[in-house]
Amino acid sequence: MIERIDSSHSVWLFDTERMRFRRLPRGADPAAPPLESDWEPYFALDLADDGSFTVALNEERTRLLRSWRDDATPAPAEGVATGELRLEAAEE
Repeated sequence: MIERIDSSHSVWLFDTERMRFRRLPRGADPAAPPLESDWEPYFALDLADDGSFTVALNEERTRLLRSWRDDATPAPAEGVATGELRLEAAEE
């Protein structure tokens, strides 16, 4: 199953069965056949009530992408772009 999330700059497609995603610029045709290399693995997708969402890029959740749906209320500050967050691994 493909889940679609539109952000202000991108269209995000999540293949929830294969745990992979692809990100396209707004205006690109998401129905165009993708290359296998267009997909990236992900380990979790967290949707927040404020319209933000976070994609875990590794099992430890130390590499994250965070963005906001284009219908987020309130909208994020102007100029806020999707970015990768790197968290330090917790020491045991």
